[in-house]
Amino acid sequence: MPLSVQLQEREDFEVRTLRALGGGALAGVCAVVASRLRVPVDLGLLAVTGAALASARVDWKVRVGMLVGLPVLLGIPDVLNLPTPLAESCMGALAAGVVGWLGTKWRPKPLQVLAGAVGAGALVPLGFFVKQVMDARLFDGRLGALGAVVGLATVALFWSVGTLAAHVQVHGDALEARGTGLEKQLSGEAQELVARAVELYRQCQKEAGRLTAGPGKTELVGVLEKMAREVFSLAETHAGLEAQLKAVQKGSVDAQVKELRAKAAAATDAVARRQLELAASSLGEELNNLEVLGRKRERLLAQLHAQVALLERARVSLVGVQGGDLGSKGAQAAQLARKLAALGEDGSGESAPAPVPESTKVLG
Repeated sequence: MPLSVQLQEREDFEVRTLRALGGGALAGVCAVVASRLRVPVDLGLLAVTGAALASARVDWKVRVGMLVGLPVLLGIPDVLNLPTPLAESCMGALAAGVVGWLGTKWRPKPLQVLAGAVGAGALVPLGFFVKQVMDARLFDGRLGALGAVVGLATVALFWSVGTLAAHVQVHGDALEARGTGLEKQLSGEAQELVARAVELYRQCQKEAGRLTAGPGKTELVGVLEKMAREVFSLAETHAGLEAQLKAVQKGSVDAQVKELRAKAAAATDAVARRQLELAASSLGEELNNLEVLGRKRERLLAQLHAQVALLERARVSLVGVQGGDLGSKGAQAAQLARKLAALGEDGSGESAPAPVPESTKVLG
């Protein structure tokens, strides 16, 4: 299957980028104050440190530790007398590595942290180049304070954009990527089932990959993909129903129906009483629809359980195929594929919800 690229925790990236901009601007203010006091400062170290400290989403203890340790860590390139572009790149990479490891609400994998560090290290020199161009073309020695704030905020922006690489996850299997993305959108029992299905599908693919190439293996892989796809489709439908049910509070609708009926019973005017009864009847139909959706959600959850159980059975059966004779594995794989396909059709037929006619009955 083709590669699938996913952007993880986009909201976290956006929040940290805005905070990094603020950190860069504050670093510019500090640079102006230091300049007025004739205290020499390293603008690169100041900009990257400000961006990293501001974007890190940590408690105050870790932040204090970063405040003390980051300037020391980012001063290493200068101690080693690295040339300017390389020193700036190293500072950006080191700061991104620290923030990726300690300062995020989610926990990126080591390779993602490394990718974010490389991306930030590559873009920091470009940020300084843009700052130099703005200093020469826009500010030209005038508005020094504004130039410092805007310039260091620009460097912080480039640094933060470089860390986007830490949020990118590449899947070799698009179906697995679909399940992983769906898992983050769900909650409760449905989320647990999808997470289990993703893990089982991954294990099944690993076991199937060990089989000898041939028609049997191809057929088996296709059946496994179909089973996993069915799980994820059911989970997506369940998520949609869950969102619909959460959007409407059943208790609130029920209370409104009772209130309208009470008002209709107390009304002395016949026309007013009829209007209130119609309104109560309309809301009663909505209440009936909510109950239908609730029953459908329960059936979908039962189907999810059944499909995940089928994947579990497929994994156990694949382990059994691995223990067979080498010469018979192809035939066993084809036989297992047909058996699983038949089980999948029978399971979907047994657990499929019967059509529920639209009811117009008003609950009493």
